[in-house]
Amino acid sequence: MAGGRSLKHFYIALGVMAVVGVTLIVRSTSQSRGSAGQPSPLLPPIAALSGPRGVVLGSDSAPVEIAEYSDFQCPFCARFSVLQLPDIRDRLINTGRVRWRFMHFPLDGHPNTRPAHLAAACAREQGKFWEMHDAIYQGQGDWSESRRPAGLFRDYAERIGLDPDRYGSCVESQRAMPEVEADRQRGDSLGVNSTPTFFVNGRQLQDVPTYDQIKAIVDSIAPVAPAPAAVTGAVRR
Repeated sequence: MAGGRSLKHFYIALGVMAVVGVTLIVRSTSQSRGSAGQPSPLLPPIAALSGPRGVVLGSDSAPVEIAEYSDFQCPFCARFSVLQLPDIRDRLINTGRVRWRFMHFPLDGHPNTRPAHLAAACAREQGKFWEMHDAIYQGQGDWSESRRPAGLFRDYAERIGLDPDRYGSCVESQRAMPEVEADRQRGDSLGVNSTPTFFVNGRQLQDVPTYDQIKAIVDSIAPVAPAPAAVTGAVRR
């Protein structure tokens, strides 16, 4: 009987450990995620954006606005920025079809992400947010595990041509952090709990989209008018 009781206790403990393990996995994946490779249907619309406005790229008259809540230390955000965003910029933003809105969403579990967001916000003071955005994501493998990431961000600032004194003053005073935290609070109020998270004209995407998925959604909202057919035949005099 003693041996049976001991074995029973063992199986109970094993079951508890399994439940704890699944819980930890779920919590981990809720912090940052990648694309499941499936279409990204739109969820029901939310209230229109108000308050903090993030950083905008594209025309004010674009028929589609995409808000991206992103964490600079999130690997899935970096992958999206490096692999998908260039095509979105060239083919949808630069052509006037999409207005992109970057919303700071630093996750609490990433120790170096707030310095990265601060660096980007300070670059914005000098009109070079997107240059710093690109440098930070492209260099994520270098600074994300560094004990002194600020030095690498200074290197990026120099590389993109920022005034070093003005940049240094901004970082030291942290005067740009309120806009970072305001974006984060806006995301919290919308229920954002993972990065990257996207809203298209106020409606949340379920997954991390590819360029093709974004284009399909944009086409469904604002179709491109077909080019007029060429006139053929003889010309009468």
